[in-house]
Amino acid sequence: MNILSALVVALGLSMDNFAVTLASGCAASRVRHGRTFGVSVSFALAHIIMFCTGWWGGRELGRWLDRFDHWIAFVVLAYIGFKMIKEAFEKKEGPNLHNLVSAKTVAALAVATSLDALLVGMALSLTAAPFGLTLGFLAVCVFITSYAGFFLGCFLGRRFGKVMEALGGVALVGVGTKVLLSGLGIW
Repeated sequence: MNILSALVVALGLSMDNFAVTLASGCAASRVRHGRTFGVSVSFALAHIIMFCTGWWGGRELGRWLDRFDHWIAFVVLAYIGFKMIKEAFEKKEGPNLHNLVSAKTVAALAVATSLDALLVGMALSLTAAPFGLTLGFLAVCVFITSYAGFFLGCFLGRRFGKVMEALGGVALVGVGTKVLLSGLGIW
């Protein structure tokens, strides 16, 4: 595995993360750099922890988790997505930053989007993949996609309002459904 392969793996693992942060950004009327930085670091750390756990955890943990990781991701993403859709149609006053800064929401989204990193870490540990290089690319890609996703989502949310918040919720449900169908071998 070369440098380009490590970068492609990192980019692939950060795409679900980008979709989720884009959707979450749509629900926020204003995004602060400090908060977004912290959330982006949280997403990157979750991916780093999962990737390292997978790398060092071995095949047994992979066999056990592979049976239901897609269900965990689906439930978390669908719950948050449906909650966003519901909130898009409720009247609320003032800026809505809870989707971005709530520790509970950030933790749930970070874990849900990083489950694939656990399995990829396990798979790559059985190859000649460069651990440090792949981990470095992964951390940088997840951080950048998180940061950019929130800001782009916030821009779209301000520009198109409740429609983007509802579409963001639909996107989360869609990503969760795709993860579930993929885990079940259907897609």
